[in-house]
Amino acid sequence: MLTYNDFIRIRRSEQEDSRVITDLTDKLIEDMKDYIALSKSVLEEAKKNRDDKRVEEVSAQTKNVVNSLTQIINFRLIKFAQIAIFGSPIEQMRQKMSSSELIFFDSLQNLINEHKKRVIGEITDVTPRAPVMQEQPDEESADKVVVKIITNVPRFVWKNDKSYGPFSFPSVVELDRDVADILIRSGKAQSA
Repeated sequence: MLTYNDFIRIRRSEQEDSRVITDLTDKLIEDMKDYIALSKSVLEEAKKNRDDKRVEEVSAQTKNVVNSLTQIINFRLIKFAQIAIFGSPIEQMRQKMSSSELIFFDSLQNLINEHKKRVIGEITDVTPRAPVMQEQPDEESADKVVVKIITNVPRFVWKNDKSYGPFSFPSVVELDRDVADILIRSGKAQSA
């Protein structure tokens, strides 16, 4: 039968060596269950007898055991993750795991391997990109400039028979170079 000190010993052992897991077999799990069941029985008996001191003592001890058990499981989970990620030899460690831990570990290892494969495949299975061609500016856009309108300009028709405007202050517009030059010289726009 396990004692309170056994839980503390197992926790310390699990905590001290990050490369080794302690025995937590199905038999040990059953012994832990027996310990908790006995603690609950003792607690109920103490409550019936109105032994407040004993109730407080058993409650505190049970709480500490549960905290130790939580820490044991946390340390083991970290170790399982490291083993699954880095692919450490597992066969010796499998003998120290409970059956539920074996199921969990195998699932974790499969998930990690699938994730690695998916991400690495997504990155490495990419198809080469076609070279990006520099766009050559067409003649029309090469003769355009951007100006800032500094006063309202009514609609007008330029010598190329294109209609421009109306432009309202403040706005920024792209215009043919010769139209922009006239607006700048007339004080209605400035270079942007």
